[in-house]
Amino acid sequence: MKKILVTGIALLPVLCGAGAYAAEGVSGDVSLKGISTDVTGNKAKFSEYGDPDSDITGGVEMSRNVGDGFVNFSADDIARDIQKYWFDAGQYGKFKVDAYYKEIPHNFQFDAQSYYSGVGSDTLTTTATSASLPTNPALWPSDFDYSVERDQYGAGLKLDLLKPFFADFSVSQNDQKGIKAAGTYMPISIELPEPVDYQTTTFKAEVGYGQDPYFVSLSYLNSGFDNDNPYLNFSSLTAANTSEFLSLPPDNTYSKFAFKGRVKLPLRSSFAVNYGNSEAESDMDLATAYNSAGTAYIHNLTDDHFNGQVDTTNYDLVLTSSPVDYLDAKLFYSGYDKDNESDEISSSRTTTTTTTPFDNHLFDYEKNSFGVEAGFKLPAHVGLTPYYKNVDLERHRGDLPETDDDIYGLKAKWSGLEFMTLKASYERLDRESPWHQLTVADGLATSQATANAVEPYVRRFDAADQDRDTFKVGMDITASEQLSLGLGYTYKNSDYPSTVFGMRGKESNGVNANADMTVNDRIKLSGYIDYEVANIDQYQRYLNASTVTAAQANPNDTDATDNYRNWSAEQEEETVDYGLAIDFTVTPKVLTLRAQFDHVVSDGTADYTYFQNVPTGYTNGSVDSGNWDDYTKSSLLLKAIYEINPHVTLTGGYAYEDYKYNDQFSDGYSYVWNSNATTSNYLTGVGMDQDYAASVVFLSGKYKF
Repeated sequence: MKKILVTGIALLPVLCGAGAYAAEGVSGDVSLKGISTDVTGNKAKFSEYGDPDSDITGGVEMSRNVGDGFVNFSADDIARDIQKYWFDAGQYGKFKVDAYYKEIPHNFQFDAQSYYSGVGSDTLTTTATSASLPTNPALWPSDFDYSVERDQYGAGLKLDLLKPFFADFSVSQNDQKGIKAAGTYMPISIELPEPVDYQTTTFKAEVGYGQDPYFVSLSYLNSGFDNDNPYLNFSSLTAANTSEFLSLPPDNTYSKFAFKGRVKLPLRSSFAVNYGNSEAESDMDLATAYNSAGTAYIHNLTDDHFNGQVDTTNYDLVLTSSPVDYLDAKLFYSGYDKDNESDEISSSRTTTTTTTPFDNHLFDYEKNSFGVEAGFKLPAHVGLTPYYKNVDLERHRGDLPETDDDIYGLKAKWSGLEFMTLKASYERLDRESPWHQLTVADGLATSQATANAVEPYVRRFDAADQDRDTFKVGMDITASEQLSLGLGYTYKNSDYPSTVFGMRGKESNGVNANADMTVNDRIKLSGYIDYEVANIDQYQRYLNASTVTAAQANPNDTDATDNYRNWSAEQEEETVDYGLAIDFTVTPKVLTLRAQFDHVVSDGTADYTYFQNVPTGYTNGSVDSGNWDDYTKSSLLLKAIYEINPHVTLTGGYAYEDYKYNDQFSDGYSYVWNSNATTSNYLTGVGMDQDYAASVVFLSGKYKF
């Protein structure tokens, strides 16, 4: 497939010769750029989606227009890991062909370590066990990079020859190769290098008709995903000469048919319809016998082959109308139905000592919503837009099978002064979600008696009853052609009134400001600041037994002898982001200087309170976390642009970036660590030492023709 696409891309200029067949009308530029990068610390984090290496690269942009024909071509960062190429050609009002190719890296961690041989393949081997494995990673045999390279390329054809009819066709491919981290636990945590060798091929087609007062289109999409490694096999660390495995993403296909239509109606109205139906399918052979942590398991399956299928249907109806100058109205209805038609397979898993029955539970849902919105243009330059929306969501889950949302709000705008605009809005969400008692049939691992004792107090926040208020105000000021200001404030509060155990509330406040000022013909200043603080409140109950009585699960239980504990957590996340830039024109149309500084700080804390049975080794003062996902990032850019003449421009500069990450779960990272007195856990380096400091010097020259 890739060879076909690349050959097609190479032939596109020939195929489009009818659109641009003369040498005149050519314009564009050619550039050459040198980059020198010096990174101290985590080089992968600095270049998470980029190329960290020093290099010499270049780019080309070229256009040719002859009559009604055109050809455009561009190339950027040639030969680097982020290179991209784009081409299109055709005749105006008749047809256009295009093609592209680009590379996107995703770097997770360089110089990771593994005690396994065969990293990068689907089989990891070692003769060591947890008892004999060296605890010094320097003695492990594999040194590798966690990185995935993505190559995207494709081509398309658009036809407008038979207006008002049109057609649009495209094909694309996405290749991913590399290594990412996977994990397994039973009974020890093991981090594994998972091979990535994916290929996704997508075909799109759309045909339609567009001429007032009608627009209709039919489209079809088909996508196929292939994974060359359906399983990752690895030697057990708990039982020598025993092989275990992880299931990796299976091959799958996705197809979607869609219809869009719109018709203009009297009274400056229109009616639009959007309908789509999609199907996703996958299948996999299931293992009936395997080893895990040295224990042999046998699955007595009702079917040893799984067929997965999810059908989705969505539809939207929208009526808009502006019968008078002071009213814009919209009425809409939408539906979304996700139907899981996958196999339901039962199993009675047996070991030498136990038999555990279980089933795979299918999840699907239906969502229907409707609403109305009306925009009024009132005297004194006042605009008001009240709106209402109802969302009914039915989930096939046991505890909270349905939610009903009432969302209503008001947006206001005043523009009574030429230099100032004021905006304000308020939105209210009332969510009702009737609770149902979970049963063992819902997939609980505990007894029904324990479920009856615990579940009445638990509400999962994704679907629990919720009251939410959102308030926003903003101001835009254009004091003069030389000065503009923007100010804003946002308040958001979510309350979960029925929740006893779980998230009880979240509140956030945010302010922002930006300004642009032209001091004179040569100096321009700009700056911004964003500040947000969010507080999250949760209350939980720790139960450390497989069987729990109603008295023990009661949130008011303070009996210290049962070794259970109630605890709360007050999380605060505070973020400040600000920046300042200055542009200085030394000589108009010759030399321009730019300096820019940006700084962001995120400070998170978690205040824990245990109401009885504080964990051993802690007090209510020492158990708190003062570094809950903290980070700081500063960046500086100094750049000079020198126009030697209308054809030649030189650009040079220096960039510096400093990043520090501080979190209690990654501080003091260790490849081998003990979760208790007897169990060791083994990692490979992902997430360690995120800090870095990077300096980049760059110089480029561009020639315009």
